[in-house]
Amino acid sequence: MFQVKFHKNIYKDTLEIFIISYDEKIGRRYLAQPLNLIFEEVKEGDMVKPTIEISSFMAEDFLRAWADALKEYGIIKKETTEINGALEATRYHLEDLRQLLQLKPYKTKGNRKTKKCDHK
Repeated sequence: MFQVKFHKNIYKDTLEIFIISYDEKIGRRYLAQPLNLIFEEVKEGDMVKPTIEISSFMAEDFLRAWADALKEYGIIKKETTEINGALEATRYHLEDLRQLLQLKPYKTKGNRKTKKCDHK
């Protein structure tokens, strides 16, 4: 499990970011070592290395920790994710209704293979 914490350091006028990993099985926590974000010019054709590389096994949990921290910081609005969830639920509900009423799905720009609904 990961946790990402932001701390505004008003004395240095910086944002401090802490990345913590928890091993729940053995009850330990680990703090990521400091990274120095140093930007170098990249020219076309240059071979580049990733800024951060993480195993696929841990990636989703790591990204979720970042998303949670961004919500807490106010970058991602909690309401936005709640609205997206409600819209997704509504979409599934409408699909269920179409099946119950035996309606053909509407043709949309993203789904060209479906037939346009015939109203009787």
